[in-house]
Amino acid sequence: MKNIIITLLFLGVISCQDHNNQTPVASTQDYEALMAKAAEPQQNLTQSDIEFWQNKLKNEPQNITYLSKLASLYSSQFRVDGNIDHIYKADSIFELVVERNPFSNAATFQALGVNAITKHEFQKAREYAKSALSEGDQQGASYNLLFDASMEVGDYATAEGILNRYEQKNSFQYLIRASKMADHKGDLDLAIHLMEKAHERVKGNENLYLWSKSNLGDMYGHAGRITDSYNAYLDVLNKNAQHWHSWQGLAWIAYAKDGNVNEARRILKFVDQHHFDPQLKLSLAELADFEGNAKEAKNLKEEYHQIVSDQKYLAMYNKYLILLEAEDLNYPEVALARAEREKNYRPTPDMFDLLAWSHLKNGDKQKALEIAQTQVEGKTSEPDVIFHLGMIYLENGESKKAKTYLNEALEASYELGPITTQAVQTALSSL
Repeated sequence: MKNIIITLLFLGVISCQDHNNQTPVASTQDYEALMAKAAEPQQNLTQSDIEFWQNKLKNEPQNITYLSKLASLYSSQFRVDGNIDHIYKADSIFELVVERNPFSNAATFQALGVNAITKHEFQKAREYAKSALSEGDQQGASYNLLFDASMEVGDYATAEGILNRYEQKNSFQYLIRASKMADHKGDLDLAIHLMEKAHERVKGNENLYLWSKSNLGDMYGHAGRITDSYNAYLDVLNKNAQHWHSWQGLAWIAYAKDGNVNEARRILKFVDQHHFDPQLKLSLAELADFEGNAKEAKNLKEEYHQIVSDQKYLAMYNKYLILLEAEDLNYPEVALARAEREKNYRPTPDMFDLLAWSHLKNGDKQKALEIAQTQVEGKTSEPDVIFHLGMIYLENGESKKAKTYLNEALEASYELGPITTQAVQTALSSL
């Protein structure tokens, strides 16, 4: 989570040290062999295919089919190794295809739109979706893209309208998007039910099977179904030991549910050795913070900030940059400026929450409350947003509302993690 964006990327009612009397969910016996398998060098079939089509293009450099194949492979390679440069290579080739192709470019616009979503260029993704629709063919896939981009920019009415257009309401493509809409509306049980139905329909498709099952792992965790979450991740890893998101899910369970910080760190460092993902540094920083190692935590956060501030990442990590700048790195003015820019491109309740939070951290609690009341409250049920609402009301002296939101946040302790949970408990104790 996450992107679909799924990015979603990181997955409590009590703090870690209180888990010692509970039976741990994660067991190394379940995944130690999988870890050894994941560490084995794997043949990079995508890279081999890239080289194959590159050689074909040497003989026919204008061949549209070859160019499209190569661009698609570069997009796939990003999902293998996390190198954002592959997305830029793919885009440059897709743009050549648009220029040279005398026939329909619907599929090419769709591919450009998917890559735009990956880079968090959501408004651009909407434009690509509209360009694809104007081509006249492959309308279903173009509407899928328009739905995904519309959800990301907070145009829920358009997204709802697209859902209503679907004739096959038992199709995988409909079900995963209906699940996303249900989750947005705060109906997590329905969202899970729809994703489970979607998963049942793709058991013969390995990529979609892994995608939907790992998403279920995330969703079960959000619902407090930790054992189900754990088993979902294990199922994915038994089919693809190098599914790095699922390893990170196991690490979160070890930390947030079992209180096993050492095991969580071991898993995260293992992933970091084999796969590039800047978010790993933030996860490791949280473990360091939890153990009271402020110096290591700060170093990891600063390293993360330096990496993802690179222009090539565009707005991909803006949420985390805003939070870091507003809180840990003590750049509240920078966070506020970034949040102001971001809400213009992505005016969602979650983004307005970050804007309100940035105002609060800049000392303007009244402005924070104004934004929270007009743009955030009642429009999302995300636990981190609920926590922020509680703190904003607390700072503005509205104890009753603060207590309501903070108690609601406490119900999502697993998702928030032990450190934020402790902050919630401390705030509640002051009321």
